[in-house]
Amino acid sequence: MTLAEAVPQTMIFNKGTFFTDIDNRGEQQEWFSLDYDKSNWMGVAVPGAWDFYSHAFWGYEGIGWYCLEIEGARVQPGYNQRLQFGRVSGQAKVWINGELAGEHIGGYLPFEYDITSFLHTNGTNQVVVRVDNVPRSNWLPGTTLIEWIQYGGILQPVKLVTSSTCFISSAAIEASPDQGGAKVTCKVALTNTEAASFEGIIRLKIPAGSNIGNAEADNAVHTYTASIDVVCPAGQKAFFTTTIDMSKAQLWTLESPQLYDVMVQLLGRGGEAVDEKQERFGVRTIEVQGTQICLNGEPIIIKGVNRYDEVDGYGQTVPEEVIRADLLKIKQAGVNCIRTHYPMDPLHMDIMDEIGLLLMEEIPLNWWLKPWEIDAEVDEAENNEIIDRAESALQEMIERGRNHPCIIVWSMCNESGTNKPYGINAMRRLMRKARELDSTRLVSFVAVGHTSGHQAFDEADIVFINLYYGSVIEPFAYHIDQLNEFATAPTANHLRDTVAEFQGKPVVVTEFGMQAITGIHGDHRYSEAFQAAYIESVWQAITSVDGVQGGLLWCWADYYHRRTLAGAWSAAYGSYGVVTIDRQDKEALHTLTRLFQDIV
Repeated sequence: MTLAEAVPQTMIFNKGTFFTDIDNRGEQQEWFSLDYDKSNWMGVAVPGAWDFYSHAFWGYEGIGWYCLEIEGARVQPGYNQRLQFGRVSGQAKVWINGELAGEHIGGYLPFEYDITSFLHTNGTNQVVVRVDNVPRSNWLPGTTLIEWIQYGGILQPVKLVTSSTCFISSAAIEASPDQGGAKVTCKVALTNTEAASFEGIIRLKIPAGSNIGNAEADNAVHTYTASIDVVCPAGQKAFFTTTIDMSKAQLWTLESPQLYDVMVQLLGRGGEAVDEKQERFGVRTIEVQGTQICLNGEPIIIKGVNRYDEVDGYGQTVPEEVIRADLLKIKQAGVNCIRTHYPMDPLHMDIMDEIGLLLMEEIPLNWWLKPWEIDAEVDEAENNEIIDRAESALQEMIERGRNHPCIIVWSMCNESGTNKPYGINAMRRLMRKARELDSTRLVSFVAVGHTSGHQAFDEADIVFINLYYGSVIEPFAYHIDQLNEFATAPTANHLRDTVAEFQGKPVVVTEFGMQAITGIHGDHRYSEAFQAAYIESVWQAITSVDGVQGGLLWCWADYYHRRTLAGAWSAAYGSYGVVTIDRQDKEALHTLTRLFQDIV
């Protein structure tokens, strides 16, 4: 293989074998060993949740083992080879040919291992992955009381990436409007695995497109370029920053989501290709001006929905065409923003960039510290571990998503003990870290609206609260003619108090909603008509209070509950969606569309 052929080369795994470890004996019996007989393991597609391997696995929380294979012909001596996991649900321990490559805890974000030294060219290389998706109180989301189903297994693609021994680890793009054009700053990370220092050149190319006009560097192909000489010490990682001034650039907007590609090339001193990486970006700003949220300097009202990324029959491993159809349907409903409780498959962000949807992405820190129990004891050592993990997840989330113009807010948590001294300090720590890592986006966290004392909002850009008056918060509304008394009025009163408490900051209702079961009609709770009327009554309250800049409905689609969830949600199914889990419309979708499309 020539160097050019190896810059870069990616193998995507599409199959493997699987075995369950209900009794947790696999490590003791060394199932990771090359000598252990895996011929009786079941063949499975990768990626995909193990919940769909058999009816017996639905909702299974436990341990499962995977074996993947890398043929010796895929091993390239003299090059660097990395094993990249898009997402493994829970804890992953990875062995290559019987040797431990690493361990990762956290079921939502990508990780990788340099496996160059583990591979051999003769025969087949074994990749063995032990996956544990049992919730732990010291893991994210910070509690064992979890609403969403914990799909198990390898949920996003696994790739073997072959590159030169000095390669581009990442390329972070910051693009800001500048006098009809844009200033594009690119921070490139190089990793050098060689025993000798690497000297070369980083070159950036941005094709401007024929609709943009003449470019400074190369009028024939309309390309902006920049170069920088680099030295990366042996065995180290180094960062290099350079800026391109685009004399003309179109803004990324909700109506016209203009995107640009930047090609980052690593060249040797002689100009030979060493590595390359392509990233997409958009030119836009997001900021708060007084109580307004401004996109490209223009105030916007958040017309949003919360969304889990599961679809019936797929779990959270959903084909691109299904994701695209769902997001386009959301856009057509007049929605301009989506919020998630955890980082999603990056396919969502790619599509949202393309079609013009905003994203509020959240650390998977949820129901932590029981905010509804003011006097609950705090185990400081355990919670230090949780917030350490939250900070790691924040960094991974920002590093993965920072080039996506659709992302406008980093959220630190949902409905957690941010009204307690430990929680207040944790929010301040996480928000400060988010600003340090990315100063171009807004930061906040989401509080339970019926509690008080969330003092860290004084450092947040926006005050986010969840309100369920008449729905989850008593007194309940049982008939449509009770909604004004039990939903509209208390919601509006609460919002007026919140605006007064946090003067000068925008307020957004990050959750409101009511369940409805498809096919049930009439004037009572859980009917389609009642859900539609409830949504309209609360939206009326949200839009009636000055300083409140919109809301996000809970939620877009129905979802499965984790099987151990009890209490108010007595069924294993959350029917809060305006569409069903298989994306069939409810009456409320038409109401939501009318309400959202009425606002310009």
